[in-house]
Amino acid sequence: MTGLKSAARRFQSVIHKENGLPFHGTIMPVDEGKISAFDFSSPRLLLRTTTYGVVKARDIILDDLDRRFIVANHGYSPQGGHFVFRLYQVIADLALKRQQTARDPLTGLSRGVGQDDLGMIPCMVEMTGREFPDQSMRVAEETRRIITSAELRLGDQVDDAIVRRIDTALGVTYAEIR
Repeated sequence: MTGLKSAARRFQSVIHKENGLPFHGTIMPVDEGKISAFDFSSPRLLLRTTTYGVVKARDIILDDLDRRFIVANHGYSPQGGHFVFRLYQVIADLALKRQQTARDPLTGLSRGVGQDDLGMIPCMVEMTGREFPDQSMRVAEETRRIITSAELRLGDQVDDAIVRRIDTALGVTYAEIR
């Protein structure tokens, strides 16, 4: 017998993780004003699943159009037992490099010995702006903000920019690069 509890299953589709594992879920748009924006202007989407643990924050998923999304936490819906996640569309894969250090045997201080290439990371890049860090110089710096599933550190080089600020929220990394 069909009931309201099972009616939502008809609208679920097969979604794949980037590693190829399939699961059932629904990708849906969010009503404006219902979710905080974090000042990001791209369309906001939610992923709703009924099974606990099939996806978690920092996972990369692919929809039926092969668009890639970074999964972020959003919460649990007590009505109907749905697990809800925010989705951020992957706009670019950016190169990540990290400064490697070694301890000097004579002084005991750490010093830079080069950069380690950590590969490409999936990112959502938004809000290019200009900042004037030194008002007397009047030199503007281009600022971009990214959301990524990678663990970043201050001073990492992402493409041609350096990570200046990091915040971890909703299980993903929000960073400002210049």
